[in-house]
Amino acid sequence: MDDSTTNGAHRVLRMWVRPEMDAATVERTALTLVPGHGIDGDHSYDGRRHVTIIFQDDWAAALRDHGRDVDPQARRANVLVTGGNGQRFVGQTVRLGGALVEVKGIVNPCPVMDKASNGLQAALAPQGRGGVWGRIVEGATLRPGDELLPER
Repeated sequence: MDDSTTNGAHRVLRMWVRPEMDAATVERTALTLVPGHGIDGDHSYDGRRHVTIIFQDDWAAALRDHGRDVDPQARRANVLVTGGNGQRFVGQTVRLGGALVEVKGIVNPCPVMDKASNGLQAALAPQGRGGVWGRIVEGATLRPGDELLPER
């Protein structure tokens, strides 16, 4: 799995919000990340997990094990970035576009993944393939092409 991209940066590919807890994800061309609160318009605003991030290579590895092609929107995360090995960011602070995010943990895939495709939950479980979650320290507007980089 590739754990970096050009210049060591991961790049934002796609973004989503879920307006309500059980609602389908809605793809966006920009997200407003609000410090101390989360993503404007997302059901988790003011919750513990401000933003969830999945990594393209981790998703691809899960699909290889799963044996089916599934759109990453089914993961119900907020941000898809290039590269892999997302779990290495747990405990670090990263720049996500202009925002500063403290990466707090791995997202454990839930049974809802199997509603998208039976067996997807198990395929996402190894090696943090379900992505990571974090808390927004400094806000910004996030757009496709923005970088994810560890804060140095």
